[in-house]
Amino acid sequence: MRVLGWLMYYYLRLVWFTARVQVSGNTDLRAQALQGRARFVYALWHGRLTGVTYDALQGATITGIASRSGDGEFATRFLELFGFRLIRGSSANPNKPTKQKGGAAALAAALRFLRQTDNGILALTPDGPKGPRGVCQHGVAAIAVRTGAPVVPVAWSSKHALTFNSWDRALIPLPFSRIHLIWGQALTPPAATADRTVIEEFRGEVERALLDVTLAADRNAGRAEPFCQGGAK
Repeated sequence: MRVLGWLMYYYLRLVWFTARVQVSGNTDLRAQALQGRARFVYALWHGRLTGVTYDALQGATITGIASRSGDGEFATRFLELFGFRLIRGSSANPNKPTKQKGGAAALAAALRFLRQTDNGILALTPDGPKGPRGVCQHGVAAIAVRTGAPVVPVAWSSKHALTFNSWDRALIPLPFSRIHLIWGQALTPPAATADRTVIEEFRGEVERALLDVTLAADRNAGRAEPFCQGGAK
Protein backbone atom coordinates (compact mmCIF):
# COMPACT_ATOMS: atom_id res chain seq x y z
CA MET A 1 0.00 0.00 0.00
CA ARG A 2 2.87 2.34 0.75
CA VAL A 3 4.37 1.74 -2.72
CA LEU A 4 1.00 2.33 -4.41
CA GLY A 5 0.59 5.54 -2.44
CA TRP A 6 3.95 6.84 -3.62
CA LEU A 7 3.16 5.89 -7.21
CA MET A 8 -0.15 7.76 -7.10
CA TYR A 9 1.54 10.76 -5.52
CA TYR A 10 4.17 11.04 -8.24
CA TYR A 11 1.63 10.32 -10.95
CA LEU A 12 -0.66 13.14 -9.78
CA ARG A 13 2.27 15.52 -9.50
CA LEU A 14 3.06 14.71 -13.14
CA VAL A 15 -0.58 15.32 -14.08
CA TRP A 16 -0.78 18.71 -12.39
CA PHE A 17 2.62 19.76 -13.75
CA THR A 18 1.63 19.00 -17.36
CA ALA A 19 -2.12 19.69 -17.35
CA ARG A 20 -3.83 22.92 -18.34
CA VAL A 21 -6.10 23.65 -15.40
CA GLN A 22 -8.92 26.16 -15.80
CA VAL A 23 -10.34 27.34 -12.47
CA SER A 24 -13.75 29.03 -12.34
CA GLY A 25 -16.58 29.81 -9.94
CA ASN A 26 -15.86 31.15 -6.47
CA THR A 27 -12.27 32.13 -7.19
CA ASP A 28 -12.20 34.83 -4.49
CA LEU A 29 -12.82 32.28 -1.74
CA ARG A 30 -10.31 29.92 -3.34
CA ALA A 31 -7.67 32.65 -3.25
CA GLN A 32 -8.36 33.18 0.45
CA ALA A 33 -8.14 29.41 1.05
CA LEU A 34 -4.77 29.16 -0.70
CA GLN A 35 -3.52 31.93 1.59
CA GLY A 36 -4.81 30.16 4.71
CA ARG A 37 -7.52 32.76 5.39
CA ALA A 38 -10.71 30.70 5.16
CA ARG A 39 -12.66 28.21 7.25
CA PHE A 40 -15.14 25.86 5.60
CA VAL A 41 -16.04 22.30 4.63
CA TYR A 42 -14.62 21.41 1.20
CA ALA A 43 -17.10 18.95 -0.36
CA LEU A 44 -16.52 16.85 -3.46
CA TRP A 45 -17.77 13.48 -4.65
CA HIS A 46 -15.76 10.37 -3.80
CA GLY A 47 -15.09 9.63 -7.46
CA ARG A 48 -13.52 13.07 -7.98
CA LEU A 49 -11.30 12.95 -4.87
CA THR A 50 -8.05 13.38 -6.81
CA GLY A 51 -8.98 16.96 -7.66
CA VAL A 52 -8.36 18.13 -4.11
CA THR A 53 -4.65 17.41 -4.53
CA TYR A 54 -4.36 20.26 -7.03
CA ASP A 55 -5.54 22.78 -4.46
CA ALA A 56 -3.13 21.26 -1.94
CA LEU A 57 -0.24 21.73 -4.39
CA GLN A 58 -1.34 25.32 -4.90
CA GLY A 59 -0.93 25.99 -1.18
CA ALA A 60 -4.17 25.03 0.58
CA THR A 61 -3.70 23.34 3.96
CA ILE A 62 -6.38 20.67 4.18
CA THR A 63 -7.58 18.19 6.80
CA GLY A 64 -9.68 15.24 5.66
CA ILE A 65 -11.50 12.16 6.89
CA ALA A 66 -10.40 8.82 5.43
CA SER A 67 -12.27 5.57 5.97
CA ARG A 68 -10.66 2.53 7.57
CA SER A 69 -11.32 0.48 4.43
CA GLY A 70 -8.69 -0.56 1.91
CA ASP A 71 -9.64 2.41 -0.27
CA GLY A 72 -9.25 4.69 2.71
CA GLU A 73 -5.81 3.29 3.48
CA PHE A 74 -4.71 3.87 -0.11
CA ALA A 75 -6.07 7.43 -0.14
CA THR A 76 -4.34 8.14 3.17
CA ARG A 77 -0.98 7.07 1.73
CA PHE A 78 -0.94 9.51 -1.17
CA LEU A 79 -2.92 12.35 0.44
CA GLU A 80 -0.49 12.56 3.36
CA LEU A 81 2.32 12.99 0.84
CA PHE A 82 0.48 16.07 -0.43
CA GLY A 83 0.49 17.48 3.09
CA PHE A 84 -2.99 16.45 4.20
CA ARG A 85 -3.79 15.71 7.82
CA LEU A 86 -6.06 12.67 7.85
CA ILE A 87 -8.62 11.71 10.47
CA ARG A 88 -9.33 7.98 10.22
CA GLY A 89 -12.81 6.55 10.55
CA SER A 90 -15.96 5.78 8.56
CA SER A 91 -19.70 5.45 9.03
CA ALA A 92 -21.06 2.20 10.40
CA ASN A 93 -22.73 -0.43 8.23
CA PRO A 94 -26.41 -0.54 9.30
CA ASN A 95 -26.39 -4.30 8.66
CA LYS A 96 -23.46 -4.74 11.06
CA PRO A 97 -24.18 -2.34 13.94
CA THR A 98 -21.73 -4.02 16.30
CA LYS A 99 -18.76 -3.52 13.98
CA GLN A 100 -16.89 -0.37 15.03
CA LYS A 101 -15.29 1.66 12.25
CA GLY A 102 -14.21 4.69 14.24
CA GLY A 103 -16.96 6.90 12.84
CA ALA A 104 -17.89 8.49 16.16
CA ALA A 105 -14.25 9.28 16.98
CA ALA A 106 -13.68 10.68 13.48
CA LEU A 107 -16.76 12.89 13.77
CA ALA A 108 -15.62 14.17 17.17
CA ALA A 109 -12.15 14.93 15.80
CA ALA A 110 -13.61 16.75 12.79
CA LEU A 111 -15.86 18.86 15.01
CA ARG A 112 -12.98 19.65 17.34
CA PHE A 113 -10.78 20.69 14.40
CA LEU A 114 -13.31 23.16 12.97
CA ARG A 115 -14.26 24.54 16.38
CA GLN A 116 -10.65 25.24 17.33
CA THR A 117 -9.59 27.01 14.14
CA ASP A 118 -10.49 30.29 12.47
CA ASN A 119 -8.71 29.29 9.25
CA GLY A 120 -9.07 25.61 8.45
CA ILE A 121 -10.38 23.47 5.61
CA LEU A 122 -12.04 20.11 6.23
CA ALA A 123 -12.38 18.02 3.05
CA LEU A 124 -15.25 15.54 2.90
CA THR A 125 -16.62 13.16 0.27
CA PRO A 126 -20.32 13.18 1.21
CA ASP A 127 -21.18 10.03 -0.74
CA GLY A 128 -18.27 8.01 0.66
CA PRO A 129 -17.02 5.59 1.59
CA LYS A 130 -19.47 3.18 -0.10
CA GLY A 131 -22.16 5.25 -1.82
CA PRO A 132 -24.66 5.49 -3.33
CA ARG A 133 -22.80 7.65 -5.81
CA GLY A 134 -23.84 11.28 -5.80
CA VAL A 135 -25.99 11.04 -2.67
CA CYS A 136 -24.95 13.15 0.34
CA GLN A 137 -24.91 11.25 3.60
CA HIS A 138 -25.85 13.14 6.75
CA GLY A 139 -22.31 13.71 8.03
CA VAL A 140 -21.56 16.81 5.95
CA ALA A 141 -24.72 18.59 7.13
CA ALA A 142 -24.20 17.53 10.74
CA ILE A 143 -20.63 18.82 10.83
CA ALA A 144 -21.55 22.13 9.19
CA VAL A 145 -24.53 22.72 11.48
CA ARG A 146 -22.68 21.84 14.67
CA THR A 147 -19.66 24.03 13.86
CA GLY A 148 -21.27 26.84 11.85
CA ALA A 149 -18.78 26.22 9.03
CA PRO A 150 -20.13 26.82 5.51
CA VAL A 151 -19.96 24.08 2.90
CA VAL A 152 -18.24 24.75 -0.42
CA PRO A 153 -19.03 22.31 -3.27
CA VAL A 154 -16.04 21.64 -5.53
CA ALA A 155 -15.72 19.56 -8.69
CA TRP A 156 -13.26 18.88 -11.46
CA SER A 157 -13.57 17.17 -14.82
CA SER A 158 -11.63 16.38 -17.96
CA LYS A 159 -12.51 14.87 -21.30
CA HIS A 160 -9.32 12.85 -21.08
CA ALA A 161 -9.37 10.82 -17.88
CA LEU A 162 -9.34 7.20 -16.77
CA THR A 163 -12.72 5.96 -15.55
CA PHE A 164 -12.77 3.04 -13.12
CA ASN A 165 -15.58 0.50 -12.98
CA SER A 166 -16.08 1.10 -9.27
CA TRP A 167 -19.21 2.15 -7.36
CA ASP A 168 -18.14 5.80 -7.55
CA ARG A 169 -17.00 5.69 -11.21
CA ALA A 170 -13.73 7.25 -10.07
CA LEU A 171 -11.94 9.55 -12.51
CA ILE A 172 -8.17 9.88 -12.68
CA PRO A 173 -6.92 12.74 -14.89
CA LEU A 174 -4.34 12.05 -17.58
CA PRO A 175 -1.11 14.00 -18.08
CA PHE A 176 -1.18 16.86 -20.61
CA SER A 177 -4.99 17.07 -20.43
CA ARG A 178 -7.23 20.12 -20.05
CA ILE A 179 -8.89 20.06 -16.62
CA HIS A 180 -11.81 22.16 -15.46
CA LEU A 181 -12.00 22.90 -11.72
CA ILE A 182 -15.09 24.65 -10.34
CA TRP A 183 -15.55 26.08 -6.86
CA GLY A 184 -19.20 26.64 -5.99
CA GLN A 185 -20.67 29.28 -3.72
CA ALA A 186 -20.40 28.75 0.04
CA LEU A 187 -23.57 27.33 1.60
CA THR A 188 -24.33 28.69 5.06
CA PRO A 189 -25.74 26.04 7.45
CA PRO A 190 -28.77 26.63 9.66
CA ALA A 191 -28.31 27.32 13.36
CA ALA A 192 -27.27 24.48 15.65
CA THR A 193 -30.72 24.70 17.25
CA ALA A 194 -32.46 23.88 13.96
CA ASP A 195 -34.78 20.88 13.91
CA ARG A 196 -34.22 17.75 11.84
CA THR A 197 -36.42 18.92 8.99
CA VAL A 198 -34.35 22.07 8.47
CA ILE A 199 -31.09 20.13 8.69
CA GLU A 200 -32.39 17.63 6.13
CA GLU A 201 -33.28 20.51 3.81
CA PHE A 202 -29.72 21.79 4.15
CA ARG A 203 -28.34 18.31 3.35
CA GLY A 204 -30.44 18.33 0.19
CA GLU A 205 -29.18 21.81 -0.67
CA VAL A 206 -25.57 20.62 -0.41
CA GLU A 207 -26.35 17.59 -2.56
CA ARG A 208 -27.99 19.68 -5.30
CA ALA A 209 -25.18 22.25 -5.30
CA LEU A 210 -22.54 19.54 -5.56
CA LEU A 211 -24.41 17.86 -8.40
CA ASP A 212 -24.69 21.21 -10.17
CA VAL A 213 -20.97 22.07 -10.04
CA THR A 214 -20.02 18.52 -11.07
CA LEU A 215 -22.35 18.58 -14.07
CA ALA A 216 -21.07 22.05 -14.99
CA ALA A 217 -17.48 20.80 -14.88
CA ASP A 218 -18.41 17.82 -17.06
CA ARG A 219 -20.16 20.10 -19.58
CA ASN A 220 -17.16 22.43 -19.70
CA ALA A 221 -14.89 19.44 -20.27
CA GLY A 222 -17.14 17.98 -22.97
CA ARG A 223 -17.50 14.60 -21.29
CA ALA A 224 -19.72 12.22 -23.26
CA GLU A 225 -21.01 10.63 -20.02
CA PRO A 226 -21.63 13.37 -17.44
CA PHE A 227 -21.90 12.57 -13.76
CA CYS A 228 -25.12 10.96 -12.56
CA GLN A 229 -26.43 9.70 -9.26
CA GLY A 230 -26.75 6.03 -8.52
CA GLY A 231 -24.70 2.94 -7.83
CA ALA A 232 -24.50 0.24 -5.21
CA LYS A 233 -24.00 0.97 -1.54
